[in-house]
Amino acid sequence: MSEAMQHSQSISDVVDLSQRFSQLSCSLKHPTKKKTSKPRKIISYTELKLKQLIGIDINQVPTYLSTSNETFKHKIHAIRPKISQNHLEELRHVAILMYRILLLEKLQTLWTTYRKSGIGELQQPRLTKEISVKIWPCAIRSRINTIVNVNMSVDEKCQLFVDHCRTKLNDQYEVYRNKLRYRTTHIIDYTSAMELTIQNLVQQGFMYQRIEYDCEIALVHYHYIDGLLKRQYLIENPNEYQIRIFKRLCKLKYEESITKYHFNLMKQSIPEHVTSNSIRNQLTEKSSIIDSIQDETIRTKLFKHYVEVVEQAKVSIMILARDTAERQMHHYQKQYNMEMNEIWQKEKLLPIDQRLTSTMIHLMEQRLVNIDTRLEYIYKCKAQLSQLNGNVL
Repeated sequence: MSEAMQHSQSISDVVDLSQRFSQLSCSLKHPTKKKTSKPRKIISYTELKLKQLIGIDINQVPTYLSTSNETFKHKIHAIRPKISQNHLEELRHVAILMYRILLLEKLQTLWTTYRKSGIGELQQPRLTKEISVKIWPCAIRSRINTIVNVNMSVDEKCQLFVDHCRTKLNDQYEVYRNKLRYRTTHIIDYTSAMELTIQNLVQQGFMYQRIEYDCEIALVHYHYIDGLLKRQYLIENPNEYQIRIFKRLCKLKYEESITKYHFNLMKQSIPEHVTSNSIRNQLTEKSSIIDSIQDETIRTKLFKHYVEVVEQAKVSIMILARDTAERQMHHYQKQYNMEMNEIWQKEKLLPIDQRLTSTMIHLMEQRLVNIDTRLEYIYKCKAQLSQLNGNVL
């Protein structure tokens, strides 16, 4: 599989959130009697906990706020050096509540966006015809199997499920808000300086998740527009050839854009890696053999050489990956431009009544732009996450 197709698959997993399961087994020599499996019991969504409904554990404590991480302790000691352990843990609980509130706010926004997409309330691009489009994201459609009422349509099930989840999120949000209010009013010597320090630490630690959720929210918008443009195109009553070239151009644009933005990310990552100390920091605790050398001078020289070799090897691999990505980019750019030109040349030879209408062309152009801007946004988020991680994607 080519590198471009590998990246295409990985992005498709993020965007579409779709899975396919298939398994086939047979034996000619030893035929086995088919076992009738009991039907899987479906538990009603009203009986499920919030974690089971949305797939996120709100109560999980992030690493930077755990007791095993010294970051929180150092931040508090900077403003209150002689704080007791009990007082420190009370402040840690405040920080955890602040984190959960931030997380719930993002989840509320995400699920509100899901609902708007499903009931057709997301902002629409300017189209030639006003159409009412309801598009429930895959993240919702894949979860509605917990609704057992067969008399309901898929649309009704999705809305019922989303409204239930939003209610649960809102209820949990209020619970944590009240807990935070209670704790901060009952902690002795809880100052504004403490609150500001904790807030800054939590917001900084939440930055990675904030980018992830902002990306997920934006992708709901991009998918909604994409679905809207596809449906609008079909309303124009295109023939089989016009549907085929619409799909073909969108596929080519996807490949052209994803290889372009992947190359840009690789190109940007190399100088960032060279100027960072990420490798040296990672290897500090991973040179036990070198650490066993008694002579300090020899040990220092060996470790320095060890780090230089590893850094150079990683840079070489990154350069190779960048060059490969560049070749892939040029290949798909050439293919896209060539086939686009061929399509327009064929259009000129067709009878007027069989050509793409101006509306079809406009819708096609809008969808190609939407594909490009969606992938640009995804790779922008990947670059931001890479910088926060200190690792190259």
